[in-house]
Amino acid sequence: MKSLHDHALRQPLSDLMHERSLPIYKTPVAVRSWVYLVSDDQRQTETDWVNSLQAGAPDLSRLAETDETTGRIWERHGEFSTWLKYDTDISLSAATKADLGFCRIRTADFDWLTGAPGEVFRSVEISVLPYEPKTAQLQKVIDLTQAVCCDVFDGAARIWSDFRMHEGGAGRIYVQDKGLENDEASRLLQTLIEIGHYRKLALLGFPVARTLMGWLKGAEARLAGLTSDMASQSASQEQLLERLMALSAEVEDRVNAVRFRQGATEAYARLAEDRLVSLRETRVAGFSTMQEFIERRLHPAMRTCEAAARRLDDLSVRIARVSDLLRARISISLEVQNQSLLKSMNVRAKLQMKLSELVEGLSVFAVGYYIFSLVKYMIDPLLDPHLAHLLYGPIIATILVLAWLFIHHRKKSIGHSET
Repeated sequence: MKSLHDHALRQPLSDLMHERSLPIYKTPVAVRSWVYLVSDDQRQTETDWVNSLQAGAPDLSRLAETDETTGRIWERHGEFSTWLKYDTDISLSAATKADLGFCRIRTADFDWLTGAPGEVFRSVEISVLPYEPKTAQLQKVIDLTQAVCCDVFDGAARIWSDFRMHEGGAGRIYVQDKGLENDEASRLLQTLIEIGHYRKLALLGFPVARTLMGWLKGAEARLAGLTSDMASQSASQEQLLERLMALSAEVEDRVNAVRFRQGATEAYARLAEDRLVSLRETRVAGFSTMQEFIERRLHPAMRTCEAAARRLDDLSVRIARVSDLLRARISISLEVQNQSLLKSMNVRAKLQMKLSELVEGLSVFAVGYYIFSLVKYMIDPLLDPHLAHLLYGPIIATILVLAWLFIHHRKKSIGHSET
């Protein structure tokens, strides 16, 4: 029988489907989560810190210590890391019902955070109790005037949150367990945590987009002025090209500076929207659903980011078009200059031809005079001077004709050899 060989990624990819889940399968439970923004320079410090917290072979993306009642989890993501602590050792005492289980987990009590590098970007605490609170109890821990309340997971739980920072620097979400079964508590908590994290991370692109909008206004005005000067020909081509190249370099620099943030913002927003859909919300009279609340505030910010990205891309395209026009203008100018140069070269060639013909005529006389001098030198001693003078005329005419025929023949032979 042929042996079976597993692909190297078979088991890792299978484990990937389960590694992000929270090991929480019962309520009551209190959960506290932190998001730390960690720069590339701080990653090695973080790795060293996490390695000091665990024994054995280190995992560079996740660290979890859990038991029957409590647990601590660290996870590394692209530009941030999350730290989480939960506690299921909660009784439905009068004190628990009074504060609805909040403030049980504090930052000062979470020793893993002592050496955690980075900056705290978000923190949230979630309390899950099988208890329907009174309005007065909720008002003490959550501002109900602007709160979100809805049933989720097809009515298996009800959530309240006001999306505000409370005591201890954390937001609060209260979850009433109305019949969560199997891993629904784990999935609900994971979904609520991720919605908040990704929503907040998506908003990192909003200040960048607003700053970019201000710069784009000036850059578009510069391009409009450059285009106007090119149309009116009020500036030289060298000046226009220099200004266009400077603007193009600035645009590419901005593209490189904001491209990552634009892509990350879009990805975070989509993840938040996907998690909102998975809540399967049902409206509670008098309150907004979580999806309505988040979309009402998140979508305008995302539209601003998208508009800034479109304007930046449009500016780059417009600069490319103006650059093509300027290159065409320069090309036409060079062609006109070349035509003028060819015309002047043609005029000079014709002039040289006339000069050559003049020189040719003079050379006939020069050659004739030189040959006649030689012939005269040979004839004078042999003939009578009177007779010699009679022969000079025909000799000169013959010499000139022969010289002209020789030069004309040589010129034609040279022309044929060049072709």
